[in-house]
Amino acid sequence: MANKKVETRLCTSVGAGSVGELAKKADLALSLGSDLVELRVDRLVGENSLRDVEAKLSGFANRAIITVRSRSEGGSFLGGEMERLELITRLVKMGPAFVDIELATARENRRWADAIPKKVKKIISWHDFKRTPALDELRAVSKEALGHGSLAKVVTTATRADDNLRTLTLCGDKPGKVVSFCMGELGTVSRVVSMHFGAPIAYASLPDEAVAPGQLSISTMRTLRGMVA
Repeated sequence: MANKKVETRLCTSVGAGSVGELAKKADLALSLGSDLVELRVDRLVGENSLRDVEAKLSGFANRAIITVRSRSEGGSFLGGEMERLELITRLVKMGPAFVDIELATARENRRWADAIPKKVKKIISWHDFKRTPALDELRAVSKEALGHGSLAKVVTTATRADDNLRTLTLCGDKPGKVVSFCMGELGTVSRVVSMHFGAPIAYASLPDEAVAPGQLSISTMRTLRGMVA
């Protein structure tokens, strides 16, 4: 059942090759009315010193989701896994509102994940880039993710229209705790309607800069939130 008491925060995902450009995009997203900004640090390329990253991104921390997505789950980080974990540990010290950690990463590095300061809420994410599994499987994923963090983010790929119903059901199962939607053109509807079913966060993009298939612009999502939330 839909839960209208949960206020969905809109988060614009931004990525760039340089930290300076990433900061500019984050500033633009917030100026367009985004509640949060997802900083896709894994998309940085070339020479971007950690000190420079911290200096230029720390000002967004209290409204930021820090994501250093692994390549196995669609990310672009070019270093090794230990290097990625060390980078996340360092970035968490900026005090972001959230940090996004893959379920597989949290599962395989439980002590490391548990050591993240409690004031930084953990979004434990899981992705299926080929299909939308059965509802029982998705519920099991969601339950495990919530055992590791504050929010579960369960993202699948829609191969048929009714795949959306399963992800929306997850949102309705635990309003305010589960972000779930389908990627792809067929899944766009679930990104919107999830706001009506209690998703605490809905993701958007800058105009013409979607970082995931099926994302809508922040301006469009703001309009739709007023219609469906």
